[in-house]
Amino acid sequence: MRRALIFAALAATAVSGAAAALYAVASDSTDRDTGTPPGRDVRVGAVCSADFTFSTEVSCGLVGFGDVRFHCRDDAHTAPCPRTRSVTLENTGSTRVRLVTISGSRPGERHEVVSRALLPGARAVVAPRAGDTHLYDIVLRTPGGSARVKITAVS
Repeated sequence: MRRALIFAALAATAVSGAAAALYAVASDSTDRDTGTPPGRDVRVGAVCSADFTFSTEVSCGLVGFGDVRFHCRDDAHTAPCPRTRSVTLENTGSTRVRLVTISGSRPGERHEVVSRALLPGARAVVAPRAGDTHLYDIVLRTPGGSARVKITAVS
């Protein structure tokens, strides 16, 4: 009985610690080592791509662009990086995609906006939803095939 209680207490501590860590990551806007906001991945030329066998979506924040809330002009940028106001993307893949932008103003707040279909070679500008202060993620949604978008401008 005592072992079961100890195990239950340890499991509860691990789960609550993981939940706290997730919240801390979602609410933390700075790099713990340098004290500057992340964002060096959101740059012109960065690519998010995936091969889909069926209709699905992929998060560019996890696959290709990294943290999209902030952007820095170069690697030597030491001051806090500015918030991302907009990202221009070009569909460089072979199938149409819809871009889903996820934005919000507080930790845990998420609003999704889905773009019109973006044909191969076409460009679209994505930005936080009106009233939101941060662009958290860009998601590719496609009916299947090879999806690939490239950043052509960031502001």
